[in-house]
Amino acid sequence: MLNIPAVQGTNVRHGMLIRLTVNGTVYRLANTWSPITFNGENYQALGHFLGVNQMQDDLKITNNSIQLSISGIPKDASEPDTPNYMGLILDERIKGSKVQIYRIFFNPTTNELLSGQTSLRFSGYISNFNLSDSVDIDSRSGTNNIVVECSSIHAILEKKISGRRTNSTDQKGLYPSDTGMDRVVAISQTAFDFGKPYTAPSPATPTDIAI
Repeated sequence: MLNIPAVQGTNVRHGMLIRLTVNGTVYRLANTWSPITFNGENYQALGHFLGVNQMQDDLKITNNSIQLSISGIPKDASEPDTPNYMGLILDERIKGSKVQIYRIFFNPTTNELLSGQTSLRFSGYISNFNLSDSVDIDSRSGTNNIVVECSSIHAILEKKISGRRTNSTDQKGLYPSDTGMDRVVAISQTAFDFGKPYTAPSPATPTDIAI
């Protein structure tokens, strides 16, 4: 459990760091006024990070989820280090990518990052995303927003389907020579009187054949 020391003073200044890992590549965003270095990693200031919805805190483990908003405006040529997040969402398999959100605090006088007062507020994985755009013809301007839905590992496990299908294809996928499930389709259309007393069939009577 992470204990956050009490912040001294009559006012506080805080910020948020987003660490997004997509197919082994790490993207870092912040809502601060200047770049932030945390754990030896540089986080881009302002830029594409638009906001995150309210986080829910519970005493017990729950399947929380949040929505992260990112600007979808393509990067400018003058900012070669800024990723094209719209292209990232459309071109990469982002579902299942890891998302970590940190809350950081600053000294209200010097605006310096307070060491030891950074906490991990959310850790989960991307489960869905939504793209939205609008165009203002009068002003000849447009907006592009990306909303990424992030779910905790508990929410993902709740949706997991356990087990396997009882058909010939699944069976042969595990045991290629096994024929135990080959007649499942035929049997599934057969009515069985479960619990009915068993009656042995009558023995076959030989037929006389005239020569």
